[in-house]
Amino acid sequence: MKILVGLKGPGLSELRHSGVKIESLAGSLELSSKSTNATYPGAIINVHPQGDEIIVESPGNPGEHRVYKDELKVETRSGNIKLLLYSGNRQVHSGQYSGRLLLKVDGGKLLVLLESDLEVYVRGVLRSEVPASYHIEAMKAQAVLARTYALRPRIDHSVDGFNVCDSFTCCQAFNGVDPALTAGQKAVIEETKGKVLTYDGKPALALFSANAGGHTEDYSNCFSNLKTNKFPDDPLPYLKGIPEGKLPHGFPSEAALRQLWALPKPETVDAWSATFRWQAHFTADTLEGHMHHVIETLRKEAQFAPFIVAPESQKFGHIQGFEVTRRGVSGVAMELAIRTSTGTWTIAKELTIRSVFGNPDMKLKRLRSGRIFFDQQKDKLGMLSAVTVFGLGFGHGVGLQQNGAQGLALQGMPFDKILSRYYPGTVLSTVH
Repeated sequence: MKILVGLKGPGLSELRHSGVKIESLAGSLELSSKSTNATYPGAIINVHPQGDEIIVESPGNPGEHRVYKDELKVETRSGNIKLLLYSGNRQVHSGQYSGRLLLKVDGGKLLVLLESDLEVYVRGVLRSEVPASYHIEAMKAQAVLARTYALRPRIDHSVDGFNVCDSFTCCQAFNGVDPALTAGQKAVIEETKGKVLTYDGKPALALFSANAGGHTEDYSNCFSNLKTNKFPDDPLPYLKGIPEGKLPHGFPSEAALRQLWALPKPETVDAWSATFRWQAHFTADTLEGHMHHVIETLRKEAQFAPFIVAPESQKFGHIQGFEVTRRGVSGVAMELAIRTSTGTWTIAKELTIRSVFGNPDMKLKRLRSGRIFFDQQKDKLGMLSAVTVFGLGFGHGVGLQQNGAQGLALQGMPFDKILSRYYPGTVLSTVH
């Protein structure tokens, strides 16, 4: 089965590129469109859009160029290509790929797609998403999810003309294909060949994350409706939160979260990982210096704006404190109140909540997860002086958690049982 993968560039969010450099790893590059065919023996080309046309230049022949007016196909006889994507003169993405590249002009920029065999794509996702040292049963589970997600990503990319993109911030990580796979990785690909999860006869939404912090989460408590922005979204019966071991009484209350975080040896299948618990310390000056600007930036982005509600004043005053006002079954923050001198800002949805704590001074893009609680210090005048955010897990925590799958595999659980645990009601099916 062939699939089309959209290759992203700047910030892992932009699908369209100002230009690309393509290098063959084996022999000459073969280019074709509806009207023109060409072979470049130098094996390196620079490609950029000009109006509605695609301009191809060869570094070996300065000044020479070819013009393509239709979709451009780029391939080699061996099928191996090295691709560099750049914005202006700045390289933003690189990788080794197996398959054929399709280049189109869209909105004055290049849309770069990889036509790949599904099994080759899974090989790339497997090496990008989990360590080769993982237990083979945990890797098998991940391979099934990679294959399933390619056929049913959460965000429908059909409007852009492809199945799935290569960004972990949108779909799942795919950093090209490394030919040097371990014996274990090769066995994983072969032994799960064509295997996907289905629900009601269709590929399931196979969401996964790194570490759930002791309890996975309901789909509806983390994600909004892509068409209406409704949050919480409608539930999915096979994406329900489950406990991953022995948890404190009263979980997921804040008191129970604090107790779980403080336990020396939590009795959960994911507690062995360094990402199980974390903390981030902010001085009041650090928060004051950036949070207002971060929130204003997020309010301009379509994926965040609906989930940020300003006070009546529409102003962001001095920060007085933070309070999680609504939690999911894993303790994930579904709603956060930021109390300021000019009113309370209400932030909804875990990704938005994590993102408002982005801080350039700390080189922090966002918090690791939304399963958080706060310690807040005040000075002698009663003003906020510092905040420590304590967190559990890494990622949204919906569906399979990779550290949990590893823990279960080490306990002897086979991959099909791991998958049925995290996606109850789904069926392990085969595609051709």
